[in-house]
Amino acid sequence: MSSVSLTQILIFTRQFSSMIGSQLQLTYVLENLAKETPNRFMRDTIEEILDDVLNGTDLGDAFESHPKVFNDIYVNVVRAGMEAGMLGNALDQIGEYLEVADQMRRKVRAALSYPIFMIAAFFIVFNVQVILILPKFQKMFGMRDAPLPAPTQVMITIGDFYMANWYFLIVGFVGTLVGFIVWISTREGRVIWDEIKLKIPVIGGAFRMASLSRLLRTLAVQVENKVPLVVALELSASASGNHYIEGVIINIVEDIRNGEGIADSFRAHDVFSGIVLQMISSGEESGEFDRLLMSAASYFDDLLAEQLESMTGLINPILTVFVGTAIAGMMVAAFLPVFQMSSTM
Repeated sequence: MSSVSLTQILIFTRQFSSMIGSQLQLTYVLENLAKETPNRFMRDTIEEILDDVLNGTDLGDAFESHPKVFNDIYVNVVRAGMEAGMLGNALDQIGEYLEVADQMRRKVRAALSYPIFMIAAFFIVFNVQVILILPKFQKMFGMRDAPLPAPTQVMITIGDFYMANWYFLIVGFVGTLVGFIVWISTREGRVIWDEIKLKIPVIGGAFRMASLSRLLRTLAVQVENKVPLVVALELSASASGNHYIEGVIINIVEDIRNGEGIADSFRAHDVFSGIVLQMISSGEESGEFDRLLMSAASYFDDLLAEQLESMTGLINPILTVFVGTAIAGMMVAAFLPVFQMSSTM
């Protein structure tokens, strides 16, 4: 969302909701929020919205003119809140939605930080060994005409290959990465990759739960604010963050428009099963879509949080052992000649 972070939008939404709930005039609220917002881009955006409102533009339309900050979902909930005379309530729901999204983003980032640190540490130690340390031992033992220990010789062979071909290795890695990015930037490639992600052992379930949580929560917020179900589904599709699921939702929308039942339309696709189908079926029968969808979203949030903790608890120790063993092996290979040399003196 341009130079405005999700956290900044969340803070703005919370402040906006609180001031509207205090029965303050809309223009006064926007004027004060513009003054209090530290982010320059966000402040300019609020000032432009204020100008539009002062010139008679509907608040929803004013928000809609800033798609880099406020997406279609945000705009539609605000518009629905204005039409129902419940803007404060609508903003509260958007705030809760953004807060959950921000919390999940932080949890995912925290789960990834340790593996990234360990891989970076391994890469740094490896380069120090093959570029600085091992060549000196090789030169020293070459002058003494003494054979190097086998582990050291293996490391030197790997290092020689790495130093002789580092350019091709980098080009190959970058080329593969660029090719992959280009492929997933196409509609077909992205749909295929997003479907593959859902089938990856262990982490595929986490991808699915994250996508369904975003989809259901986004859908629930809109339905609760009287956005028509078909429109809410179309807008929620992209919120899943998965192009394969987005395509499935578009197909479901077409089925509903053609007279198919809501639950039956969802049941025709394998990605929706278990608790999702139960909640949708119950919501269709009881007319309480928003509450049941929100419950399902919260259920997936809890499951995702548990799975992230389980995956972190499993992967981090394994990665620590693997990287620690590899680094220890490199250290032994590097200093084994020193020990060998001291024992012969």
